[in-house]
Amino acid sequence: MICIRPHAVVDAPAAGSYTKDLFKPIAAAAGQSVQEMLDGGMAQGTLLKRLPTLSEIAETAAFLASDRAGAMTGTVANLSAGALVD
Repeated sequence: MICIRPHAVVDAPAAGSYTKDLFKPIAAAAGQSVQEMLDGGMAQGTLLKRLPTLSEIAETAAFLASDRAGAMTGTVANLSAGALVD
């Protein structure tokens, strides 16, 4: 079993994710839109100073499901852009 652990996904709200509704009260309390919150404070809190994208997560999932990752097991793929340091 392999798990994928992204952080907040920068383009997920625009793609229709429920995270837009989840983050809306937090962003509103800070006087920001959800996208401003994601692009600003959340992205700046990562080592890469950006958040992962849906495309990066999908490409990683495809790799992990492929034969090329056949020897991998019992791990968590950290796609947090450095929000979580292993």
